[in-house]
Amino acid sequence: MFTSNEKRVSLAGLVIALLLGAGCGPSQEPGRPGDIPPGTAGQQPIQVPLIEVTASQVPISVEVTGQVTAVYQATLASRIQGMIDNLLVREGSLVRQGQTLVVLDNRDVQAELSRVTAELDNAKAHQDRMEELYRKDAVSKQELENATRALRVAEAGRKAVLAQLSYTIVKAPFDGVITEKKVERGELASPGQPLLKMEDPGRLRLEATVAESDVRVVSVGSSLPVVIDALGTDSLKGTVSQILPAGDPQTHTFTIKVDLPRAAGLKSGMFGRLRLEKGMSTTLLLPKSALIERGELASLFVVGSDQTARLRWVRIGRTVEQGVEILSGVDAGERVIADGSKGRDGVLVQDISAVASPTPAR
Repeated sequence: MFTSNEKRVSLAGLVIALLLGAGCGPSQEPGRPGDIPPGTAGQQPIQVPLIEVTASQVPISVEVTGQVTAVYQATLASRIQGMIDNLLVREGSLVRQGQTLVVLDNRDVQAELSRVTAELDNAKAHQDRMEELYRKDAVSKQELENATRALRVAEAGRKAVLAQLSYTIVKAPFDGVITEKKVERGELASPGQPLLKMEDPGRLRLEATVAESDVRVVSVGSSLPVVIDALGTDSLKGTVSQILPAGDPQTHTFTIKVDLPRAAGLKSGMFGRLRLEKGMSTTLLLPKSALIERGELASLFVVGSDQTARLRWVRIGRTVEQGVEILSGVDAGERVIADGSKGRDGVLVQDISAVASPTPAR
């Protein structure tokens, strides 16, 4: 019985000695950046460049959309009723100021002109006779004045018919191009009925609506970059020519008009965008390559002091020239993998950007 107890005591002493030996061994220093953490020595680290998240100054801008319109445009209509006798242009026709575009049937007006011309001739002859008789004291002054007034009425009547005759010919009010043809030859034109639409393609502008809180940053004569999506990503230099004094009470917006320079392919009706700069703000920026985007979600790989990549979801904002704005998910000073497509969650990372940089000469 005593032998068994002695064995138990010897075994317990051995365990205590082992524990004490482990506790009295050499102390471990805390891991330093760049050291491979224990338990991951068997993993093969990936060699990728790292970038540090930093705060940058970026402009605060507002994008405004609008439509390209012509500065000079006109809807040509008939002022009298008549059959369209001749239609000399079609869509796309280039016209000059004063050029005849539409001719209405003027036979009725010509007949009326012949009638009033004959009346004018009779009134003129009667007035001449009255003047001759008045000089001979054969008629009274009142009769001469009546003849003079009749002559003036006849002259006014002929002028009115000549005006009606001029309305049978529709001419171009300025140099431009026909954009729409609303009638055909042989149709009956009524007073006020639109016949043609035309515009000057050499003078175009962008008309856009700006919120009342942003209109203060716009002034007449200022230059704004305008992007016409149909022409590519290069911007045009627009000049603010007009800000309408009254806004829309329903939407609380104001219309601004921005004159555009001549550009190949620029046409009225195109969609355009302009950017209003409202100052500067401080935000976190990262290159687009560091992000992994999946629809509306975005993530990146953050490398901590243990040199291990960790996948982290972030919320992104605007895309500017310097990179993509990071609204939340990372802090300034953290390091991320520059090319997010090369990262893997939980793997060791060796930063090769420091290796690639040359050592300064001494």
